[in-house]
Amino acid sequence: MGMAASQARYLSLTARKTNTEYEGQQVNQQRTALANQSAGLFNQMLALEVPTPPMATDYTKTVYTFVDTSTSENISLDSIYKNPTIEGEQPTYTISGSTKEASVLSNVTNFVYGGTGSNGFTLDYSNEKYTISVNGSTAMTIQEANTYNGLTKYFQDAEKAAGNTGDTPALDQKYFKFTNASTGIEYYIPTFPGAENLQELQLYLEGNSGANLRAYSAESYTKDEYFHIDDAILTTASDGTGRYDYISFYPDDQYVGGDRSSGQLIDNAQRITCKLTQQTLQDDEAFDAAMETYTAKKAIYDKTIADIDARTTVIQQQDKTLELHLDQLDTEQQAIQTEMDAVKKVIDKNIEETFKTFA
Repeated sequence: MGMAASQARYLSLTARKTNTEYEGQQVNQQRTALANQSAGLFNQMLALEVPTPPMATDYTKTVYTFVDTSTSENISLDSIYKNPTIEGEQPTYTISGSTKEASVLSNVTNFVYGGTGSNGFTLDYSNEKYTISVNGSTAMTIQEANTYNGLTKYFQDAEKAAGNTGDTPALDQKYFKFTNASTGIEYYIPTFPGAENLQELQLYLEGNSGANLRAYSAESYTKDEYFHIDDAILTTASDGTGRYDYISFYPDDQYVGGDRSSGQLIDNAQRITCKLTQQTLQDDEAFDAAMETYTAKKAIYDKTIADIDARTTVIQQQDKTLELHLDQLDTEQQAIQTEMDAVKKVIDKNIEETFKTFA
């Protein structure tokens, strides 16, 4: 290779090396930018507030309860509001609450003697007792007829709900009773002429295959009854806690007609005073609301973390690609440097020979 050609080749290699170094610098700058993005995402993740699930013990409420001495009902107060007070007059309060009242859910059913449907039944006598089987179920003991005055109202309501405006059970009606052991629901079958006791009932059914028996179900449950007073007087305890310890109000029987909604008190109406009991109970509504808020925040937090992880994964892949490209540039630069060293030796040899020639 001649002197001129060697120098041209050396200059070309120098330019390639410069370009490779410049490209390497660009790659490093891109990797630095990616590192800054990754650091930003990491700092964003550190700044996130991890949602904490609520604890039930942190959500409580203070509830006042008392026994209404006029009805013996346990009343739980939900709200207490102080009414506007005229100077010199005793302050009154509007209170609201509820009481759990035992009630009965009743329906009308027609049983078919010897029937094959879900209401088909049989009546048998063995071991000195009468048993009834409904729809092939396990035999259940049926009791002799008795009056159940406390249930008659519910049976009458069941007839009205069924659209029956005819004869409804009278207060002195007698019923045969049995209990479904699997559901706990009680059934009451009214007596009728010729079937005043179980023996007569069995004889009647045996002579009237397919006869229908009217029956009333009775399923016990409790329901909340609303309690509201507009002019209650509350007494504050003397222990400095600010709690109330007594409530005074007019019971229903102190209103005209025994109806509080009339708003008219009888002459010489008397208030009753009841002892208030303060209880701290778990506030389920507040806890449920807090749990819903936590669930929503956790969903947002999880999505944010998932987005950061996804973006970090993309950055890592981009950085890996740039790293491989940088390795290629490093290999190329080493090859260029090796060739430049070889060309430089040729140039140095040419120079040496040239100077020897003219020495």
